[in-house]
Amino acid sequence: MVDLKDHPSPPPVNKSGLPNAFPRPGSKKILENDRVIVWNYTWMPGVPTPMHYHDKDVVVVYRYDGSLKSTPPKGDVVVNDYKFGTIKFNLRDRSHSEELVKGQQSAIMMEMK
Repeated sequence: MVDLKDHPSPPPVNKSGLPNAFPRPGSKKILENDRVIVWNYTWMPGVPTPMHYHDKDVVVVYRYDGSLKSTPPKGDVVVNDYKFGTIKFNLRDRSHSEELVKGQQSAIMMEMK
């Protein structure tokens, strides 16, 4: 369960020049209302996402066991291992590319408006 508070904040200015994280090729919008946008996305092995900018805070629920390589514009690569059911909150105002490097991975992502 995600408890949304009435604490709106203005979106950050995207100074990166990169496209927003969503919509992206292969993503499917599941729900949108005045508070959230919910996306379903599946990473494919060896196919990195385009470098993108997260303009919204997001709650991510991982659906499988798999590892994602995250590469920010400066190139400081991090590999994150996620298990089925892992839930993670990510702050907005960040840029990176992602690539599935082990297992399989899909996620439901709830962007906060």
